[in-house]
Amino acid sequence: MKFSYSITIALAIITLNACDNAPISIPALPRIIPIPAPRVDNSTLPTGAEVQRANDLLNRGQRREAAKAYFNAAQKYRSPDKERLILQAAELAVQISDRGLAQTYIATLSNSPLNRQNTARYRYVQGQMALADANYSEALRLFPKSVRGLPNGLRRKILNARLRAAQLSGNHATLATELVLQESSLKQQHEIKLNHQRIWNQIKLLSKTELDTARARVTHPIMRGWLDLNYLERISANDPQQLNRNITKWQRNFPRHPANARAKTMISRAVVTPYAPSSPHVPVTSVPTPKPKPKPVIATGATPALPSSLKRVAVILPLTGSLSGVGQSLLSGIKKAQRDYASDVDVKTYDSNSGDINSVYRKAISGGVDFVIGPFSKAKIAQLSRVAHLPVNTLSLNYMAQSKAPTGLYQFGLLPEDEAAQAAQQALRDGHKKIAIVAPDSSWGRRLRDTFGNVYARGGGKVSITVNYANKNGGYADIAKGLLKRKGDFDAIFLAASPTQARGIQPAIHKGAFKGLPIYATSHVYSGLTNPYKNIDLEGISYTEIPWILEVVRQGLPQDSQFPRLRALGMDALMVAKGMRRLKSGSALNGRTGKIQVSSDGTLHRQLKWAKFNGGTPIPLSN
Repeated sequence: MKFSYSITIALAIITLNACDNAPISIPALPRIIPIPAPRVDNSTLPTGAEVQRANDLLNRGQRREAAKAYFNAAQKYRSPDKERLILQAAELAVQISDRGLAQTYIATLSNSPLNRQNTARYRYVQGQMALADANYSEALRLFPKSVRGLPNGLRRKILNARLRAAQLSGNHATLATELVLQESSLKQQHEIKLNHQRIWNQIKLLSKTELDTARARVTHPIMRGWLDLNYLERISANDPQQLNRNITKWQRNFPRHPANARAKTMISRAVVTPYAPSSPHVPVTSVPTPKPKPKPVIATGATPALPSSLKRVAVILPLTGSLSGVGQSLLSGIKKAQRDYASDVDVKTYDSNSGDINSVYRKAISGGVDFVIGPFSKAKIAQLSRVAHLPVNTLSLNYMAQSKAPTGLYQFGLLPEDEAAQAAQQALRDGHKKIAIVAPDSSWGRRLRDTFGNVYARGGGKVSITVNYANKNGGYADIAKGLLKRKGDFDAIFLAASPTQARGIQPAIHKGAFKGLPIYATSHVYSGLTNPYKNIDLEGISYTEIPWILEVVRQGLPQDSQFPRLRALGMDALMVAKGMRRLKSGSALNGRTGKIQVSSDGTLHRQLKWAKFNGGTPIPLSN
């Protein structure tokens, strides 16, 4: 498998000891599990003027000079302090990529007796050299497997080094096994839960052949349980009753296995849950079906009944032209949903740009389908809607500008107004009664500004000032100047911005007079692509986010789409098509894009999660 790479330090599984020095530059890692960069720890070093001088050099970043100073200081100490200092020097030599120097230092230990700690450090240095040579299996052989009783700093960096070697190997079974072996070092429940998810993610990435090979070779009982559970899920994917029987048998074989919680959810997995709407701006009511408009263009007849089961779906998306990237992201989400839980549904795809949309639609439904998903273009949705009703229930993946829609049409998408309204409600719940709005001077900016302002005012809040900025990247200093005119008249800010705009605006306003002032925003401030270094300028912003993005970040999953939220929308589209009957009855779907409900006019709305940027990474908040 080919990985994308980035250096990731935040969100480590194991935090480093406070006495460790600053991280050094290392080769980039696969974006699967974030692992801290290796650090040289000063634990168990002897005291003395020459050792302190070496420590000072290290703290100033002069690693080569520090290595030489540690080695020279070692000559004045007896065992085991002497060996400890030599190994410190060798470790620094490895970090500065000077293999010859490292081997020179290590060679002086050939006849020296090493205690347990120094033996572990010796194997750690050797393992790091193997890692530098991309010999990952040898590195795993050399790094100590047991870290019990070792100093905290040494223990943690050995565990991290083993994870690094396993991850860089590209072997998902190797990495999953290492995660299983390291679980005993985790103390916090959230760390253990996250570790379980990461084990499962790696096993899910195994091909059938790789899974079969791993099951044949594995000897560790816990790893065997994980592999067997995934195997049973795969072979029973299309037969829920058989899956339940297989998992029940698995539970008898592994009664105390850490994957039992996952096994229980696999048995009782449910897609739809009852929901009492909490968003007053999105009413869910039952009203009579509007009377059809005269002279339908595509077909005549009664409003289409919702199918009792979904067997055939036509998907109409822009697969060519300027929106082809959008269409492909949506389609990849639909295909993923089909693989995950709708393998019995036949999905046929049509390019909305292959001709007149009415002709494309007629072709799509000519063979007999239960549901149509698409189109995406607002203009094509409007063209398709010049009728009294549609002959087949259709879920567009965008919204028309006008309020009236033909019966049989359901409109679903990433509606910005849903998020702006939710941001206003959250600001009110947090006790902010006076707010400033910062928005671009554009149609999109006005939509968010007006929706936020209206919902905020209805809830008893007051918009003290609105600062509109030019819809471009750069020149944000004037925003802070505009806000200063009404300093003291607001206790929070609502920001409407793109990711690039937000990264420029937030540092400009979130300092000085406005430092610490809460900033609310919508998901538009974040691209959905993990980059803590780039997104550090979003620090402190609270914003609405879809569950899928937060789960991808939390699990450290690879991001394989330019438009991750549109991919999530595609996943939900097929789920909505399958669950429309229950949606119409007043239930809601817990989707990747949020908690989804349908209004009486056929428009679908979402309730998102809340997150806040910390260290350049979105962290979920309690809603």
